[in-house]
Amino acid sequence: MYDAILVGLDDSEEAERALEEAISLAEPMGATVHVATVVETGASPMRFGIAEVEELNEAAEALVDDVVDAYDGQDVDIRGAVRRGTPSDALAAYADEIGADCIVVGQRGAEGVAGAILGSTADRLARTAEVPVTIVPNE
Repeated sequence: MYDAILVGLDDSEEAERALEEAISLAEPMGATVHVATVVETGASPMRFGIAEVEELNEAAEALVDDVVDAYDGQDVDIRGAVRRGTPSDALAAYADEIGADCIVVGQRGAEGVAGAILGSTADRLARTAEVPVTIVPNE
């Protein structure tokens, strides 16, 4: 049923549970799991200095590399990528790029007025993605 599953990573427990769910979906089908994290480019690109941007990029790459390395030699093929932009848009675009059959993300409740107005990445993906989105609930 699935050949390629995309998982959004953000170094949270919710994303870790989403990865576990994606792997459990992928293993029986021999699907490839693509893990991606997004370095968010906000409305104000000048809010970070060059050193901070470089640190963000390095942290994102390390996160993806650590996950890929952790599953090296196991029964599931995991590949990783770092993208830039708004998380929901960047993940949806990457899903299209790799031909993902499904996107798996952790549920993470946005708080306050911003959460009520903007919604979460998972909510936006569920409304806009062109493939099914599995949202793994919080514990």
